Amino acid sequence: MTKVTTPSQLKAELESQKTYLLEACLMAFNQLPNQRTKGAFPSTYALAAKIDYLLQQEKK
Repeated sequence: MTKVTTPSQLKAELESQKTYLLEACLMAFNQLPNQRTKGAFPSTYALAAKIDYLLQQEKK
C-alpha cells in the first residue's frame, strides 16, 4: 500500500485494494475452524460465504 495523507487518498487506496483485501480475508477465514460468532453472521463459515458472494458479484 502507498502512503496516504488525506481522507480522499485513503478512500481511493481502499477502492484500489478492496478485491485484494476481500480475497485475503476469505483465505484467512477458510483456514479457521468454523466457530459461532456474535453479530451479523452466525459463524465464521457464514462470514466467509458472504465474502465469497461479494467477490463473485464484483466479477460480474
